[in-house]
Amino acid sequence: MYAARVVRDPIALEIVKNALSTIAEEMGLSVVRSAYSTVVKEGGDATSAIFDGEGRLVAQSMGAPLMHLSSLRPSLRELLRDYPASGMRDGDVYAFNDPYRGGIHSNDVMVFRPVFFAGRPAFFTTALLHVADVGGIAAGGLPANATEMYHEGLILPPVPIQIAGEPDRSLLAVIAANSRTPEKVLGDIRAMLAGTHVGARRLEALVERHGVEPLLELTAELMDYSERRTRQCIGELPAGTQRGSFVIDDDGVEPGREHRVQVEVTIGSDHIRADFTGTDPQARGPINAAFSQSMSGVLFATRCFLDPGIPVNEGCYRPLEAVFPEGSLVNPRPPAACNARMATVMAIVEAMLQAFSRVIPGKAVAASSNAHVYTLSGTDPDGRVWTYLDPQFGGVGARAAADGLDATAPLIFGGVGAMHTVEALEIEYPVRFDCFELWRDSGGPGRRRGGLGTRRRFAVLTDGELTARATDRCRIPPPGIDGGRPGLGGGWVINEDGPGEERLAPKVTSYPLRAGDTVTMLTSAGGGSGDPLEREPARVAEDVREGRVSIAGARRDYAVVLDPDTLSPDAAGTASLRALTGRSGKG
Repeated sequence: MYAARVVRDPIALEIVKNALSTIAEEMGLSVVRSAYSTVVKEGGDATSAIFDGEGRLVAQSMGAPLMHLSSLRPSLRELLRDYPASGMRDGDVYAFNDPYRGGIHSNDVMVFRPVFFAGRPAFFTTALLHVADVGGIAAGGLPANATEMYHEGLILPPVPIQIAGEPDRSLLAVIAANSRTPEKVLGDIRAMLAGTHVGARRLEALVERHGVEPLLELTAELMDYSERRTRQCIGELPAGTQRGSFVIDDDGVEPGREHRVQVEVTIGSDHIRADFTGTDPQARGPINAAFSQSMSGVLFATRCFLDPGIPVNEGCYRPLEAVFPEGSLVNPRPPAACNARMATVMAIVEAMLQAFSRVIPGKAVAASSNAHVYTLSGTDPDGRVWTYLDPQFGGVGARAAADGLDATAPLIFGGVGAMHTVEALEIEYPVRFDCFELWRDSGGPGRRRGGLGTRRRFAVLTDGELTARATDRCRIPPPGIDGGRPGLGGGWVINEDGPGEERLAPKVTSYPLRAGDTVTMLTSAGGGSGDPLEREPARVAEDVREGRVSIAGARRDYAVVLDPDTLSPDAAGTASLRALTGRSGKG
């Protein structure tokens, strides 16, 4: 039986909570502002966090994706297995990216710095960043056709990257030698090192104020506080067992072969168990999710039904039990490829949301878009390789009582995915953007409309290669709920509406481009909720005025007739069309 710790000084606890969060945030800002990779300095694809000396999560930078935090936790514990704290020295820093020991995929490199007080590591400051390139069969490390992790880039076990304050130049040379863009990768690593050093200095100041032992006691109380709040919120949910599942398009290697994630969610009095027995075996392609990533999906889906004010730290994980069958999509055996693990992680989220919605229908949500990512690369006249990563996002599924959000990051990112400014990409790379807009009529029709996807088009000014990974939900678009229809599935079009137009497969690796070619990215849209014929004509008219729905779409999808001049609903025409549509079974 869980026994709650009594908070002795709630004021001190609140002060320390905010201080630790501020330190983590300052670390994160330092990393992002110092990074070299475009996806980090423009999109913020990095996380910083603080752990205690036992490897327990204490605080995170604002907006840190749970995918990153759920990787840092087991990775630090693996590090401590290889390098016990007793042998560490002040100024040591360790690097790591092995997906089968807690990591994500090759490009997500993390660093850990022990922070010493009273002769022992009392804390660890950490950073995780998506570096530009660490090798692999495609520039940027996200080959859609990878069948093993070695195709995705250099694998680092826990290894010292700085020893007693001095960089390990031999290791840095190995990393640089395995990268197409060594200056960017080394710059990203220096940015992470700087972030951990900033955190160490700020923790030293905090210890001077509170003392190391009182501070450690307060951090332990903070974890217990999050655990207690999490258990209380779980206890308020309807108890019982429900099931959910979600189907993934394909793995990028075997076109047309679907993969299913299945879960049984049991809500107890103060805990939740998610059992993924029955999930399909691991895939040949890179959609597999290592256990840390699967755990992030479980935590995210659960927190969707809890108080969002609960601080994210070690205590949030304690009431959760997850069963990830070995050799499955959610816990593959090495060396399975996993750079496109977002397909499976988001399937975990959708399957769990489906299970939860059966007992809490007021919070039901239709399926959302997944990440659409492309890497563009080429060679400068002097022979240097350039490459950048540009992730984009589509619509969120409609909720039981509200429309879905347009062009928002996949659920698991928690809205963190920043839209990269096209000017930043045009300044640094030989590309020119001429279109970035909402994709009209893409949102799944329903009483509550699904969020819209986007249309983004650019021209390449020199020859290059495109590796494109619409992670999922193109061939099988995000489905609706309760009678709502699917959103439109996204994809890639070369030279749209021009000579030589070609529609690419959702997942393609190293596709050759010629100077002047255009690439159009269409991101999938969220599914709808409820019968489209029950959507108020005035709301459909508003959608048309705002450019989300066309006049033709209003008639086709919602049976709403609009005056073409005023865009006002024609009440009589709409009533007649809806009666006819309802009788014919369309809509």
